Amino acid sequence: MTLFKSKDFQVQDILGKKIKIISCSNKFNTNKSGVVVNETKNMIYIKQEEKYSKIKRISKKEIGIYKITLPTRDYFINGKTLLGRPEEKISKL
Repeated sequence: MTLFKSKDFQVQDILGKKIKIISCSNKFNTNKSGVVVNETKNMIYIKQEEKYSKIKRISKKEIGIYKITLPTRDYFINGKTLLGRPEEKISKL
């Protein structure tokens, strides 16, 4: 597993992408997966595929490593890159 820097993948573009939480300080959120449907300053909202229209709220502070699945490859990214408002992440790059 290789962690990627933000220059390899644009972290601000996670809305609508398939995500899987690899490690999390909250054991109930580990291995949760689905599509990111909303993002706020402190939370991401994931629509789980195995549940019928179930949306899971996960605190960004709890996420250690997450995986973004794209058609070309998978990205394993440090959870600290999620912190902050979506519109402010662009200026941090």
